[in-house]
Amino acid sequence: MRSIGYFTFDPTDSDSKSTLTQSYEDFCAKGGHITSGCFAEDMSIEGRPKWEEMMKAIEDSRLGYLVLVPSAEHLGLALQDKVRRLLDLDSLSCQTVCDDEEYPDPLQNAVRAQSGPDSRRERIREGMRAKAAQGLGLGKPPFGYKIIYNGTFEVVEREAVIVRAMYDRYATEDGGVRAVASWLNDLGHRTRRLQRWSMVTVRDILRNTAYIGTYRRFGLRLPASYEAIVDRNVYRRVQEKMQGRSPVRRNPKGDPFLLSSIIYCGHCGQRMMGVTRRQSWRRKDGERARAEYRYYQCQSRINRNQCEYRTVAASELEASVLDQVKQELANMSEQAREPFPDSKRTNEVRREIQMRAAAIHRRYQTIVERAATGALTLAQLRVVTVETAAATKATEDQLALVESGAEGVRQLAESSRERLAYLWEDMTIGEQQEVLRTLVAKVTVKNRLPHVELAPV
Repeated sequence: MRSIGYFTFDPTDSDSKSTLTQSYEDFCAKGGHITSGCFAEDMSIEGRPKWEEMMKAIEDSRLGYLVLVPSAEHLGLALQDKVRRLLDLDSLSCQTVCDDEEYPDPLQNAVRAQSGPDSRRERIREGMRAKAAQGLGLGKPPFGYKIIYNGTFEVVEREAVIVRAMYDRYATEDGGVRAVASWLNDLGHRTRRLQRWSMVTVRDILRNTAYIGTYRRFGLRLPASYEAIVDRNVYRRVQEKMQGRSPVRRNPKGDPFLLSSIIYCGHCGQRMMGVTRRQSWRRKDGERARAEYRYYQCQSRINRNQCEYRTVAASELEASVLDQVKQELANMSEQAREPFPDSKRTNEVRREIQMRAAAIHRRYQTIVERAATGALTLAQLRVVTVETAAATKATEDQLALVESGAEGVRQLAESSRERLAYLWEDMTIGEQQEVLRTLVAKVTVKNRLPHVELAPV
């Protein structure tokens, strides 16, 4: 496999760069990988110019690589930075692995660095790594397989028929992942949990090398490990079509949604997330037309089909929320707009923001830990990472202003009110999100109708 090395080095240590470069070359020689060079980041230089250079080189090549890093620490200091860079590589069809015999999986490597050593966890990981090296199944087997008594995969034919039909349909018919999911549901096919097929589930199956008999886990790639369900030529055609239909995958951030991180489903209490659906079709005159649809949908329904709540168009919901916020602010008494007379309210606001920031961090670490065990896909982790970054930035900005005292709290609220009232249309989407996160604590949507709870400031 084509490989690239990336690491940060200490310029005050004369052996640091050469040692890490040699480790990369040794890893490639041992694994039979094709070396495509190293990108060594000088820790004394501001920013990450070598990272940017590497990402541009990968994108220009339009090829996937195995990217080797000594550990997740070389991807960033904060957990969000590590995960974001890992997702950026994944969006360019690259697989990242750590040169760490105990924790080669970069997500697990990052989680361990955040949580510290744990003897019980280490014993579990060691057992999992030993099984992975033998090509034995870990966790829940992919749809179409079961794990038998000796730990190996065996085809479940009634499920394998659906998998083959899924691949054949996508490879030979017009339409994309959504069309395949709708087709399966119309035929009455259901997932292993007897749920309807979702875009996420179908996409994950169409991308999974497990169906050509190739086992991937802990940075290992073991081809022909067990019986394949899908022909390799069909698999290749599907990957080429998915690559051609989805150039937007190279932009992991996408277009942000105004209400991200503050909107919740009133039916199940789970967070809602923004979804963009792009559709193309051919008119009667032969011309191809395209359209983009943006809407909010309960995250539990998207990921697990657990909530029956219907989608709401983004433009409709955002307009309704803005109207409510403006009305609520207009109804506030003038006394509530006056500067706070003492530091009591300032301390309350500071604690509330700090608690919000801590909750954001804890939730994100929990989600990354779940992704490290395979319970979440990288696509699902990507959505949460983008929302978490925006929420973290908003709380940092708010806290900086509050630290100036009661006047800062008043300024925070008044500034956001004024920007909402007079500058809204001239602001970027990021600035609009910042204003709403300052003024709004939570938006709950039930029966397509939003309920707005204003923030304490």
